[in-house]
Formats: sequence, structure tokens, C-alpha cells
Amino acid sequence: MRATVDAKEFSQALNKVIKVIKPASIPELEGVLVSISNDRCTLTATDFTTWLTTTIPARGDDLSFVFQRPKDAARACGHFEGELILEAEEKSNHKTRCIQLTMSCGPRAAQMDAFLPEDYPAMREEQTRHTYTVNAARLLERVEHVKYALRKPDDKLEAQRTHVQFDGNKVFAVDGYRLAWDVDEGLAVRQPFMVLPEALKYLKMFGNQEVTASVGEWYLQVTDGTTELQTRIGGPFVFNVDGAVPKEFKEEFCVWPEEFLRELDYLKNLTRSIGSACVRFSGGKLSMLTPSGGYCTQIQIDGESSIDFGFELRYMIDALRQFRGEPQVKLKVINPVAPIILEAEGRSDFAMVLPVRMKQAAAA
Repeated sequence: MRATVDAKEFSQALNKVIKVIKPASIPELEGVLVSISNDRCTLTATDFTTWLTTTIPARGDDLSFVFQRPKDAARACGHFEGELILEAEEKSNHKTRCIQLTMSCGPRAAQMDAFLPEDYPAMREEQTRHTYTVNAARLLERVEHVKYALRKPDDKLEAQRTHVQFDGNKVFAVDGYRLAWDVDEGLAVRQPFMVLPEALKYLKMFGNQEVTASVGEWYLQVTDGTTELQTRIGGPFVFNVDGAVPKEFKEEFCVWPEEFLRELDYLKNLTRSIGSACVRFSGGKLSMLTPSGGYCTQIQIDGESSIDFGFELRYMIDALRQFRGEPQVKLKVINPVAPIILEAEGRSDFAMVLPVRMKQAAAA
């Protein structure tokens, strides 16, 4: 069997899909499936949670194979230019079957063994429940705004603490200690669901273009007609963002995020355990008590701040980092034990940091 593709297009497609591959106990999961049929060449890679596929033109015989070492194949393809010929021949003995693959381009050629295509895990096909048209770059931006408020997945954590969640016009993340959310009326999902943020980072492949997002019972598919991302979804996890966020505040004042972060970093460098470090905020004065002693510093504020409150150092740093580059960030507070809200003018995203009891930071 013999088929022909453009070497540059094939190399770009291969390098695009191999980004999803992770070390696996099943060798085929570390491969890339190449299928040529009806003058189209489709490349597919997966980590068994997320699938990436992309299609380029081809001509010649129908053939399929799975690269055993796709990164090595990608390096070889990077040195090909012009017409790339793919030749696949099945070979077998009394124990195993494999494909002998030859890639040739002008005087250059590469020969390698490949897996049989039937051993590769296929993408699941399911009925679409809802379809949306979205801008890929904007959707990725919203996910990037909120994903910091999640924990890394492990067997002990519930999915709602590790997944970005979609509900109505909101994309949000909550881990039980803080909340981050982004509001955009341009996308209002009709059925809540949640997705691992690691899978959504592949939205970058689509650039700043409109894509079709289809939601089924178990999977989310995003495609521009040539490249497709498919990943598992979960949920919905019942969490009312509007109910969790206070509606009225007693004080609102602004800070300069770069200055605030600089002084928090100063305090961070003075504690051995940022995970247990608490800071007291009093009219712009930041105080922290550690086993080695007490430390303090001062930041400027724009507005009135008479309510003293405490917060965990690491969570405030994470929240402020999302607004880095903004001229000012507004803090909204009610009392020493109510959630602290952060927002910036012209932004669609918000952050909520839970306070710590003042007696935890009182000695500072």
C-alpha cells in the first residue's frame, strides 16, 4: 500500500497531535494513528482522556498504521520537503504481526516498525446534546483566568476540586478555599459540565478563530473542520456561584497589584511554610507572624479601608497574579469573616478569597 502527502503539512500535523501523548503502560497509547482514506490523511493521538485529530490532503491507496515512536518519526519528517511517500506492508510470524513502514522524500528515507491500527483506542462516538459556536482564544482565556483556583488531580480529591466548570454564562473553578469565575454573555451553556483544565489547554491549536463546541453525555468536542479536540467531561457539580458571592459590601478600595504582589513576596520569603502563612491586612499595613518573629510592610490604597481582615498568603498571591498588568485591582469587603472579592475594571473575571479568623493573624 502506498500513499502520498505533503511533507511539510504531514510534519506540522504530527507535531500538533503528539502534544497530548503521555507515558503509558500500553505501548499503543504512546503512538499516533495515521489513517488515509478518500484522499484524506487523518492523524490521531490520545492519552485516553483526551483525543487530538487533524486532517490533511492525501492521494493514493487507503492505508492505516500507528507510529510506535511518533516523536522520532516527527524528527525525521522535519527533514523532509516536498512530496512524502508512505508505504506500509504488513508482516507477521507465528507470534506477532506488525507493519513495516517506509517514508521517503527525494533521496531521504526512513524505515520503521509500526503497530496495527486495530490495536489503537478509537474516539468514542456519542450523540450531541448541545452545540455552540465560540471563539477558541476567548474560551482559552476564560479558562486561564480561573484554573489557578483548582488543585492537582489525585485519587483522593473529588472532581469538582480539580475541574473547570461551565454553568450558564460562567466558567469557574473552586477548591473549597477560593473561587475564581469569568462571566461572558456570549456563551451560555444549557447544561452544566466540568472539564480538566489540562485538556482545554489544547484550544491553543485553534488560534483566534471561531470553532464548534459540541457537548454530549460524556464528551466535549471542539473542531474547526480540520482539527478536532475531544475530551471527557463530568458533572454537573451543583454549586451556585451567585449564591456564594456577597451582593453588598461595606468597603471598596483599590490597590496596585504589582506593589501588593511585591510586598506579599517579601513576606513569602520570610516564612518556611507558605501553606500555613497568614497575613493581617489593616488599612494597607500587612503583618505576619512566623516562628522566627513578626514581619510587616505597607502598601498604598486608593479609598477608605477601616475593616481589618486576615487571609492566607498563598491564596491572595494566586488571586492577584491573575490581575498582574492591570493598573489597579479593587478589593471589596464586608467584615473580618466574610469573603474578599477582587476585580479589575474592564475584566470579565473575578476572584474570591476566604478570610482567616483574625485570631490566626492577630499576633502579627
